[in-house]
Amino acid sequence: MTGVAAGGEGVSRLADGRAVFVRGALPGERVAAVLTDDRKRFARAETVGVLDASPGRLSPPCPRVAAGCGGCGWQHVDPAVQRHMKAGIVLQALRRIARLDPPEPDPGPLLPATGWRTTVRAAIDDRGRAGFRRHHTHSSIAVGDGGCLVAHPLVDEILTQGRFPHPVAEVTVRAGVATGERLVLADPSAGDTEVPAGVALVGRDELVAGRRAWVHENIAGRRWRVSAESFFQVRPDGAEALVDAVAAALGPALAPGIALVDLYGGVGLFAGALGRRTGGPVLVVEANRSAVADARVNLADLPEARVVAADVRRWRPSPAAAVVADPSRHGLGASVVARIGATAAGALALVSCDAATLGRDAGLLAAGGWALRSVTLVDLFPHTAHIEVVTGWNRDRASRFAR
Repeated sequence: MTGVAAGGEGVSRLADGRAVFVRGALPGERVAAVLTDDRKRFARAETVGVLDASPGRLSPPCPRVAAGCGGCGWQHVDPAVQRHMKAGIVLQALRRIARLDPPEPDPGPLLPATGWRTTVRAAIDDRGRAGFRRHHTHSSIAVGDGGCLVAHPLVDEILTQGRFPHPVAEVTVRAGVATGERLVLADPSAGDTEVPAGVALVGRDELVAGRRAWVHENIAGRRWRVSAESFFQVRPDGAEALVDAVAAALGPALAPGIALVDLYGGVGLFAGALGRRTGGPVLVVEANRSAVADARVNLADLPEARVVAADVRRWRPSPAAAVVADPSRHGLGASVVARIGATAAGALALVSCDAATLGRDAGLLAAGGWALRSVTLVDLFPHTAHIEVVTGWNRDRASRFAR
């Protein structure tokens, strides 16, 4: 293997020169693999044997990996090596896709690799047990008595002890670590579901009918309401780390009284944490109705906070000194980069959860006069190839008003 792809697969070459992405292989290894997808420009394969192992290879600590669980694709990689590989993926995206010469990444804080996940979506088998999908299939592996390696204990208890008979096909389990509150969202209906005492239970059909359910979490010195259908980071220590990284990325621009715009603002995490520091106007733009309702509750104590329910791609920009953007895996795209530019802001903190879209967006930002100043990794998802990246950008006044 000559490298690692953004999705976590090892990269090699076939005899005809095409790239082949090999699941379960690490850079520097020789493996035996079976082709699973043979296309004109590339191929995919699955490792079936390791001939020459990397020093960073480990035996997966969770037995469900051997059974095919697709939840933790990098359990065979030493955690320290995982962080190094993720940094390489990010640098490769910034260099090859954006064609930038990025600064050396800050590796970010070392977060626990087990027992961290406070939001879990699980499939339900025909015996009413919660489990996880096998890689690239619709079948699932029950969590069972051994529990899940990465689930927080508050969540793991529900996964192992809960029973979710038909018609439940899927559940989302969410916990607030600081408050101990827990909820289960059953899809499509809760039916005769059994969960531990004190756990709020709601069916998706009830949410459609207007019922609300939420938990609370404490982060950055504030209390946050997070509803069943709202996006929130999957671990509170990771959310804290992201707030710190975003503040550092904005740097001196985060001055008292400035106007701050928080795009894809969710329940208001960055707007609330940073707006309390600046004391100035804060605008949140968010499309999800549930998150909008939460944000209005969470920011009610900030007199100059405003929450706009809108798709960022259709939002009419307003003047700001600094912008925070935390898009989905689809990233910003050209239209949103243009809208950020129209705010005349001089500082931007971009939170990216996909290396490829980060590379594309970085190229668009650079073409729009933005200069990349910092790259910070926040490893929210140990044992997977997923990585959160906070990049800090600045524009001088001439660039801001250039057309």
